[in-house]
Amino acid sequence: AEARAVVAACRYAPNGSRSFGPVLAAPRVAGNYMQWAQDNIAVIPMIETAQAVDDLDAILDVEGIDAVYVGPSDLSLTYGLPPVNNDGNPQFDAALAKIVEACDKRGIVAGMHSNGGLIQKRLAAGFRMLTVASDLGAMGVGFKVEMGKAMSTADPDGESSKTGY
Repeated sequence: AEARAVVAACRYAPNGSRSFGPVLAAPRVAGNYMQWAQDNIAVIPMIETAQAVDDLDAILDVEGIDAVYVGPSDLSLTYGLPPVNNDGNPQFDAALAKIVEACDKRGIVAGMHSNGGLIQKRLAAGFRMLTVASDLGAMGVGFKVEMGKAMSTADPDGESSKTGY
């Protein structure tokens, strides 16, 4: 029922129940915005609980699901595991394998939150949509780089850069 509601919320009538209020989006799309949205907006429910893994066939059989995305920390918690990389834990590994197999059977993309160090492993396992960093993590790394530049090039006389950027 939840998967059908997700699809409906992402699609305009007659395919769904999405509200039509594209004040910002429509002017940025040439032609028919509603058709563009129907053709280009992906429906990607998250698989973050043991219950979702148990219900996976029913979720994936809902027409309009384009992909699923695994949240490994939340999924781990529902199996009574710590919210860390639980590769090697039989229960966690079996859940990931079930997700990939069920998606492959239906031609649906399996995605997963990841990091640069796990990308090759996740690709080899069959995941096809992967994040390499969280937004907060990427911003933190970028901030550290820029702060390092600032600290190493700080002008002891207090003069700022000529560009202002």
